[in-house]
Formats: sequence, C-alpha cells, structure tokens
Amino acid sequence: MNRLGVMATTFALALGAACAGSSATNQGTPTQGSPTGKNPDGGSAELADGSPAEIGELPDGAPAPGTDGGYTGPMPIKHVIVIVKENHTFDNYFGSFPGANGTTTFALSDGGTGTVPEAGAPQTTPRDLCHEHSCALQDWNDGGMNGWDLTAGSSTNGDNLAYQQYYEGDIPNYWKYARTFTLGDDFYANMLGPSFPGHMMFLAAQAHWATDNPSAASPYWGCDEAASTTVPTLTDGTCTTANVFPCFTIPSVPDILPSGVDWKFYGTNFVVTTEIWSMFDGISSIRDSGLWTSNVVNASTFDTDVAAGNLPAVSWLVDQDLADEHPGIPLDSVCEGENWTVGHINAVMNNPTLWASTAILFAMDDFGGWYDHVKPPREYGCDAQHPYGLGFRLPLIVISPYARAGFIFHEQAEQASIPRFIERVFGSTQTLSDLDPAAQDRQANDLFDAFDFTQTPLPPLVLQERNPCPP
Repeated sequence: MNRLGVMATTFALALGAACAGSSATNQGTPTQGSPTGKNPDGGSAELADGSPAEIGELPDGAPAPGTDGGYTGPMPIKHVIVIVKENHTFDNYFGSFPGANGTTTFALSDGGTGTVPEAGAPQTTPRDLCHEHSCALQDWNDGGMNGWDLTAGSSTNGDNLAYQQYYEGDIPNYWKYARTFTLGDDFYANMLGPSFPGHMMFLAAQAHWATDNPSAASPYWGCDEAASTTVPTLTDGTCTTANVFPCFTIPSVPDILPSGVDWKFYGTNFVVTTEIWSMFDGISSIRDSGLWTSNVVNASTFDTDVAAGNLPAVSWLVDQDLADEHPGIPLDSVCEGENWTVGHINAVMNNPTLWASTAILFAMDDFGGWYDHVKPPREYGCDAQHPYGLGFRLPLIVISPYARAGFIFHEQAEQASIPRFIERVFGSTQTLSDLDPAAQDRQANDLFDAFDFTQTPLPPLVLQERNPCPP
C-alpha cells in the first residue's frame, strides 16, 4: 500500500476539519571509527564551516571521532526522543550544507550529468515520487546511483523534481539545528524501500525482512489489517520472497529496556480516524497487549507530558497527519512539518531540567524517491548474509546539550543505530540481536561519537515557527 493512497481517501474529510479550525565500547563493524580520527572511507571529520577536524581540533577539545570520547563517567542522558518524519534524502535537505558530503550535480543513466536546480524544491510538491522497493532498486541501478531518470515520475515536463533540493532559506530551522548541534551526513536507511520497513527499524532494528508496504489500502499497517493483507518479505533473511500477514512476532526496543525505563510512542491519527498510527501495530507483543492502550498515545499529549515532567525515558514522536513532510499531499508542506517539529522541540528546550538530560534524534523513515549521490556502503546483493544491503542516505540531526557543537558526524550509521543508541544509553544487558538475529542493532554504529559527554552543556535553542508558511 502507498501511504499517499491512504491519505487520498481521507483528504476530503481532513480538509474539512482543517478549515473548521481543527499538530561502553562501540560494537560496530571493524571499520567503524579509529583512534586516528579518520572515518572508514579515509576522510576526516569536519566542523560545520567545512574546516577539517583532526585530533585536538574539535570544539571544546573534544576527542576525535571513533574514540567514543573516552568517556566512562555517569551517563547524563536520561531521556531519548526519536523524531521520525517522512520521505527525504540527505542531499534533498542538506545537499548544499557547508562541509557536508553534498552535491550540486546528479548522475544520469546514460553516463551524463545534470545540475541541481537553483530554485529550492517546492514546499508542497506536485506529486509523490515512487519510493517502493522496485523503484529504489531502479534508482540505485546496481550501485551506479544514476537510475532516477529511468523511474517514472522522477521528472515530468522537464521539472527534474527528484533531483531538487531544499536550501537554507527553505528549511531554515532545520539548518539552525544542524549548524548549532550535530548533523550526520553518512546515515542510511536500512534497506532500499519505503515506509513500512523504514518505520519498523526505529522500533525494532528490523522489519522481519519486509521489503515493501502492505498490500491493502488501509489507514493502519500491521495487526489491525484485514486478514487478506500481505507484505513481501525475504524468508528468514534469504532471497526467497514470501507474502505474509504484516503482524510480526519480533522483539522491539521495549523488550530490552531495563526495569524502570519507561517509554511511549506519541503518534497522530490521520486527522479523521480514531486510532493512533504507529508501526508498533505491526509488532504483536505490543498491539495485542495492554501496552498498545497505555503506551501508544496521541502526539497532542507530548507537550503536556513535557510541561508536567512526565516525559518517559524513551519517546518516539511521529506525525502522520498534515505535518509529516510527505511529498505529494495537499496542505502537507515542508514548512508546516518543520513548524510541527520546532514546536515540540521548543517545549523541551523551554524545560531547563528536561533539556539538561535529553538527546533528540531527528531522522526520516525513507528516501521518498529523492536523489542522493552516495552509494550505500553495504550493497543490496540478495545473498543470505546481506540480503538487504543499506538504502539511501537520510538526514540525521542530533540535538542535545551534549551534541558536538557545529559538528558534522561523518561516521557510517543507519536507522538501526537509534535502537543501538538507546540500548547503550540505558545500559541494556541484551541487544535486540541477542533476541533475534534478524535485528541489525549489534553491528550498527551507536552514535556515541556524535556526543561529547564531558563538554560544558550546550544551551537550549528556542526557535520561531514560520507563520505564515510560504506557498
């Protein structure tokens, strides 16, 4: 199922509602980091102004990347907030960010190149871009990173929509977070495909080897779907495809949290439906238990919990209404999505006690059909060891008093790095991979090198929402 199709069925009602006045040591791969401060590809880290950041040159004397900061003291992070928005690549949001691995050109399947349009991408795009598994494979083009022009809808009447980028003036607050805190420019989706597996990675570091979205046109994905609904999967991580019901018996982050570490999923409900949209719907131990009612709640309660000091240790904050930044949906503009994110982050920033102990990780669920020029370092090959490979790069912004200030995090990381980060922060004695080998967390970068837990804590950054949003 394409999420855009679901939105189309509810948009008329949504529009009516809107008009009526209805928002320890790293356990990564052997190449992950090194004492020399070099990245796995041999490049060095950089500051946000593009200057090199070798040993001794990081802000406030922070250690070089790959050393875990040498930090062995008490963990100052007591709250982790994971914000997941929709459908943008790194190049699409930060391709022109100073010092980052961006691009101003794009590759074509015939060996030619083009130039990224100077005008920013539209705040509300005229159409969705194909981002299902088959289209991602076509865009990837066996590692050539030049197949977007072969994918229907990437360019219509010469608009080159898939290659367009948002510049600083288009998403100024996201750029302010990136300039002030830490921007990751080597952060990947865990597979070449769309939302269902992408969202699941943030909760479970796996998606039961699903490669696409469920088949039925339903506002919910998972155990709530009709019995005839299926999702394509790679059977037991092999290359044999099976279509199975999208309700999985797999472990997720709540299963490995130590006793006393609480959690909530703050989601939305497509404006007009009654149930919260959450990929925990696809995990039977959550959906078919009391945890669904007690821990999957409306995002409208997030700011209230923040103000009351009731924010749990682990939070997922996910919009699926008209502020999720998804291309091709009327009224769903990038500006409105940025405002939604800023409003909730401001709530945290305005609570000094909470801000002092919080890490906010902002990322995307999938690439959305947009161009990115960097070849995924673990390639899709349909072999039993690496049937998924990695997908395209996604934006990652790390916002925290302990994020490295004005720093570009060049280490290879992935969606499964976020569950790995949560495991490490809260001292989980098991990884999700211990419970199910399909989980990708144990080998994933833990993101600790994006932090300096010994630095003078960074102050909050309260930003102004943009009102009105540009057309």
